[in-house]
Amino acid sequence: MTTQEITPAAGGSAGFDETLPFLDTLSPEYDRHLHAAHRTASDRSWVARTPVGLAFLHYEDVLWLLRDKRWRELGADALVAAGITDGPLWTWFKDQISSKEGEDHARLRRLVSRAFTPRRVESLRPLMRSTTHDLLDRFVDRGSCEFVAEFAAPYPVRVISGLLGIPDEDFERFHAWSRDLSLAYGSRIASERPRIEAALLSLNAYVDDLLVARAKSPQDDLISDLVAVEEEGDRLSRDELRALVTVLIFGAQDTTQCQLACAAHTFIQHPDQWDRLAREPEWVVSAAEEVLRYEPAGSGSPRLSTEDIEYKGLSIPAGTVALPSAPAANRDPAVYPEPDRFDLTRKHAEPMLTFGGGAHYCLGASLARIEIQEALAILSVRLPRLAADGEPEWRVGSLIRGPERLPVRFDAATA
Repeated sequence: MTTQEITPAAGGSAGFDETLPFLDTLSPEYDRHLHAAHRTASDRSWVARTPVGLAFLHYEDVLWLLRDKRWRELGADALVAAGITDGPLWTWFKDQISSKEGEDHARLRRLVSRAFTPRRVESLRPLMRSTTHDLLDRFVDRGSCEFVAEFAAPYPVRVISGLLGIPDEDFERFHAWSRDLSLAYGSRIASERPRIEAALLSLNAYVDDLLVARAKSPQDDLISDLVAVEEEGDRLSRDELRALVTVLIFGAQDTTQCQLACAAHTFIQHPDQWDRLAREPEWVVSAAEEVLRYEPAGSGSPRLSTEDIEYKGLSIPAGTVALPSAPAANRDPAVYPEPDRFDLTRKHAEPMLTFGGGAHYCLGASLARIEIQEALAILSVRLPRLAADGEPEWRVGSLIRGPERLPVRFDAATA
């Protein structure tokens, strides 16, 4: 059986030992009490059953799942359960670089890496700083704001637009498309399909025009570099470019928005750490890493077994879906002493798994890290005594998690 013929097992975790802990990953209660649910399950076992398959919980097992080549990205097969097997959404999932395996995946990463360089990412730091100050200037005198709408959402839109060379007047459209595309990673994908595909078609059309313009008149931006990148005569095709740029536009906005909201929510619960970061900005790199470990926006990208596998006494049939749970692995006490303690000075002996691992390690990891570092360094100084100003509203039923609304207040007198 080829990997293309495998579809997710219809029975979810049916057939696995019922003494294994069960995590109802489709329940809103799971999202609301994520870390407690993981702790209860991981104290009993390294693996749990879920409605759609398995969840790997311990650090070493999540890392094994990410690296073992007998597993592949679930990709477009995630849509099968929703009855989606063709159309724009199916094509989008199928064409994404994360859905490619083996040499196809390696080829794309080689080409993209030649354009998406650390130097280009580092060059965005001044834009990140100016954007942070500009957004803060709009509400800092009020002493309160809705953090997601007024900062966490518009901040990454401007950064990715600067990276790709997108004009300011298109920011709002990109944010709206990104918001609708995020529904593709949630539990309501079937009912929201028209909205998702409308956004996708609009984004595809915009990107196609952008690619044509950059091919005719290159600029100093990532899209121009991607259009021109070449290795021994090999180039990215138009379909590959479209898939790559649309994923960059969506992923760099939605995931970073959620991660910034997770960071603010975490610091609100740890005001002493917020005050310390403002006083001692030299800890900002460590603080960003600790936020990514402690409250990651990414739950993990599901994997699919391509053959029958035996692992730690568990028989895993081909076609099994498994979630490499980053939030659980990042709080494994075997790797992180006192894992439920948030400490911005923590030294990580092992890298946290928020960005995955193995061949599919997140291409945008360095961009996300720097965005969070630059934002936190300024926010901690300009929003002193950050506190909740109402109950947050968390996104539920999605692989990308975080507050959708986060009302906050701060000391405007010293801001």
